[in-house]
This record gives sequence, structure tokens and C-alpha cells, in this order.
Amino acid sequence: MKENMLDWTIKDIVTKYPETLEVFSNNGFEVFADAEVINELGAILKLKTALRAKQIGAEAFLNLLDEKIADVTNTNNLLTSMVDSNSGRFNFVAQIPCGLKVPLERELQSVFQQVQKNSEEPINYYTGACCNDLLHLNEWIPHFMNIDEVPDMVLTKGYHFFNKNFIERFVKPGYFVTPQRQMINNQMTGIDIVDKEENYHVVGLTTNVMVVDKSRLGELPMPRTWGDLLKPEYERKVLMNTYGDTFSDVVLLNIYKEFGDAGIEALGRAIHSGSHAAQMIKGMASRKIGLPPIYIMSHFFANAISNSDNIEIVWPEDGALVMPLFFMVKADKAEKLKELIDFVSSSRFGQLCADAYFPSLHPDVNNKLTANAKFKWLGWDFIKENDVEELVEKLNKQCWESYSAKGGQANNSSPACGCNPGKESLITQSI
Repeated sequence: MKENMLDWTIKDIVTKYPETLEVFSNNGFEVFADAEVINELGAILKLKTALRAKQIGAEAFLNLLDEKIADVTNTNNLLTSMVDSNSGRFNFVAQIPCGLKVPLERELQSVFQQVQKNSEEPINYYTGACCNDLLHLNEWIPHFMNIDEVPDMVLTKGYHFFNKNFIERFVKPGYFVTPQRQMINNQMTGIDIVDKEENYHVVGLTTNVMVVDKSRLGELPMPRTWGDLLKPEYERKVLMNTYGDTFSDVVLLNIYKEFGDAGIEALGRAIHSGSHAAQMIKGMASRKIGLPPIYIMSHFFANAISNSDNIEIVWPEDGALVMPLFFMVKADKAEKLKELIDFVSSSRFGQLCADAYFPSLHPDVNNKLTANAKFKWLGWDFIKENDVEELVEKLNKQCWESYSAKGGQANNSSPACGCNPGKESLITQSI
């Protein structure tokens, strides 16, 4: 029976045996002291995945659960009533940029109702904005051991699903499929963004640009390329997205690919400090003394800045830095989730992205970009030839050493996506 309990979700266990909540709270899972977290995060995570993530021995933890249950009622009676439950498993998880969360949730309601009509089991789903939620899916991805632990369909951005272990365990064996041939928007035909191996279906782009406060630029020339920021004259002139002592991975990876180790060291010297985009915008508006003139942020946040003659959004001549917004769906679930796949592949979804300054790959969408707008994308060869997570860790350490050598210090800023660091209410539903 213990083996069966490992396949349960945290919510399944705590719902059936409320007394086990104390075991979770006292042994590394303090987050589950919150009932909201139990209902939301707990409905996603199986016990075996959670234990691996925390490096807690399964046998010892199961013994603690058994002992706690025995304290409340007759152990044998309880164990014989256990069932293998998958009721909390999510069919669909979306972790998306902040600007897409609200409009996407509105559209998803009708889509899920249609999906449910064609399914005999409940369709569980979750939507969260980037890093600012309780799920933190990136923390759990390396600890998925079996395909049944992975959501049936995921819509997300960034590099977390390019984790080497995930690729070796689930992508290369063919568990995921691109369900339809993809047509590309004319403005993106030159960046080779389509995964030819048909595992990752890219539907949009998150883009990072420069924002320059000309009143603080002084005699410095306006930067026009990413390489400009690495020049000595821009030392301590750049404020970029950070989370504590972690720098933006999309910036690190692209600088490294083009300029190598020397580029990362130059970037560290260029960084004045770290913040999230909301704080950057607030700082620019406050006219606070001592802030640098150049900011790296998403195009979405750049367009949230109040109009000012002193502020210029610079779409670099060598291209805005790109992270893919993509979905993955299990091959054996593609037919069941067809309505959902059709929606995230549609021009309607694409226009939602474009309207929030996340360019869509759909050919019928107007992305409202200038004709000469370029994109700087790592490329599938680079991603699949490198252990991206390991490389990011190495580059961050290297950049930090260069940054701190000039007196840079850690900060308590929000996630690199630019989200508000406060707790956000999760949307977790079954219909």
C-alpha cells in the first residue's frame, strides 16, 4: 500500500487523511500548512515527485505518514481502504507571461467546457503567470521520473522543459508530438523557430528589448546592438532583470552564444544593479538619483511605461532577445485534447499574444511590429547540444563574479520575468 500512496497527489493524501498534514508541515513541506496551497499546488504534485525534489527518502516519509495515521485510527482498516487515485492529476498546465494570464483565462473557460464534453473524466487545469505563483513548475521538472507524472499538455515559456534529464527521459523516446504542420508568420520566417523534430510547438515569442532614459545617458551614444552594452564606456550603465543574485537567463545565453566567456564578463561589468521591470518603471518615473540610463526588460513591460520625451524603447538592430512560448502535448492525448490544441494554435490565441506584445507565429496575426524588426533566437541546435540548465548556472556564476568584482551586491528583487513578488492567487479548477 505504501507504493500506491507514492502515486497519490498531496491533496489526495491530506484529503483522505487530514492528520498527515502535520507530517508534511514538519518535514520540509511547510508550504502545505496553507489550505489554499493544498487545494492548488497539492492537487498537482504526486508524493513521489515531491519527495524526490526535496531529496527525502520515500520509505522513511511513508513510515511517518503511517505512524501518524495509526495515531488517529486503526491502521489496518485504513490501509485496506486505500485506492490508487489519479483524481488530482492535471491534464493541462499553463505558465505564461504576466500580460497573457487574464485574457487567456477568459478565453479558456469556453474551450474547457467543449473539451469536457468529449471526455469521460474530469479535465483538471492550472494557469499561472511566469514565476509568480505557487507551482514553480521548473523546480519539479527535473524530478519527473515517469511519464504519468508529467501533465498531458503544457503551455509555457522559457527553457525549463529543455532540461537534459527531461529531454532524455521523455522527449527523445517520443512521448510528445506536434499534432499539425505549422505555418509561420512572415516576420519570423528567418529565425528557424519551428522544432523540426516536432516535440515543442512554438506559438509565440517573449521578447526582451532595451529601454533608454535619455536624460541619464549624458554623452554616451545610444546603444543600438547587444554588443554595444559590452563596451567599456557602458560599464555600470545597465539595469537588468534579476532575482536575488540570479541574472536573466535569456540575456546570459544569448550573450554567451555570440560573444563567449569574454562577453559574459563584460556583461557583468556593464550591470549597474538588478531589479524587476515594475521596479525599473517606478524608478524611471520617480527621477531617483543614481539610476543607470539603460534597462533590459520585456517588450510587454517596456510598453507599460508612460509616454515621455526622455524614454526611448530600443529594438536592437541585431534583434530582440527571444524566449519561445510553446506547448507540448503527449502523443496519446492529442486527440482527446484536440479542442485545446486547436485553440492555442489558432489566430484568436495568436492575436491575444500580439495584443500583449508577445509576437505570434500564426500567419494571420498582425503583430504590430515594424517591417525591419529582427529577433535573436538561440536556435534548436544550440539548445539540444547543450545542457541549458547547467550552462545557465555556470554563466550566472561567471557573470556574478565579474559583477561583484566591481562592487555589485545581491538584491531581493522579484523573479526575472518581472512579476510582482507578492503571492498571487492561483486559478486551479476541475470541470
